[in-house]
Order: sequence, then C-alpha cells, then structure tokens
Amino acid sequence: MSKDKISPRTRKILEELAERIIPSGGPDYPGAQEVEIIPRLIERTAGVPLGLTGLKLVAWLWELSPIFFFRFRLFSSMSPSQQTQYLESWERSRLMLRRYAIFGLKAIFLGAFYLQPMVWEKIGYEPGKCYAQPEKGAEN
Repeated sequence: MSKDKISPRTRKILEELAERIIPSGGPDYPGAQEVEIIPRLIERTAGVPLGLTGLKLVAWLWELSPIFFFRFRLFSSMSPSQQTQYLESWERSRLMLRRYAIFGLKAIFLGAFYLQPMVWEKIGYEPGKCYAQPEKGAEN
C-alpha cells in the first residue's frame, strides 16, 4: 500500500539519509535497514494531512542541498563516507539554521526508529512500565 505513495527515487533518498543517521550492522542496536524504518515512516506520515507531501519535500531538499552549498552534486551521488561527512558538517556549522535543519532531520528518523518493538527490546523499554507505580495508601 505505502509503496504506491512514494516514488522509488524518493524512497532511495530517504533510505540513504536514514542509513547515514542510523547505520546498520552495529553490534548493539539494529540500524535503519533492520527495522525497515522507511516503510514505517511512510505509513505514519500518510495518515497526517500533507504529511507525505512534507516527507517528500524534506527528502528532495536534502537531495538538492549540496548543490546549494557549492558541492555541485546530489546527496545520493556522493559516496557513503562523503554523505556522512556532509551531514556532520551541518552539525558543526556556525549557521544556526543548518544545525536546526540536521537536528530536525534526525528527529524525524529517530522518532520512527524508537517506535519499533525491536528497538524497545535492545534499550530495555517495557511499555507501561516506564514510571514507578504509586504505593498503596500514598496521598496524592
């Protein structure tokens, strides 16, 4: 169902961004590929008015952003190490807008990542048990 809502090219951009932000193959945690973050992200944004359009816009803005900053190539045409360096340069930028943009991008992917039960197991989260239960007889 969700595969028809987004083009393969846009999906590839999102997958590359997700892989740079949440790398797969680590010893402790699953990565973006293991939890299939992109189909889940598409499903979640499809239920929000203009959510899918916004997700596509975000993907294409990041795809074209190197051109705007004189790298003269698309994000997806860079090697994985160049992509990582490019995103890290946004984190270290002196321009507050660039830092906010990368933090917003990370929030999108990490929000979808931490909603996955596979990740819950790895970080020790148990739904419904994140707060201490009040003792019986305790006053409000």
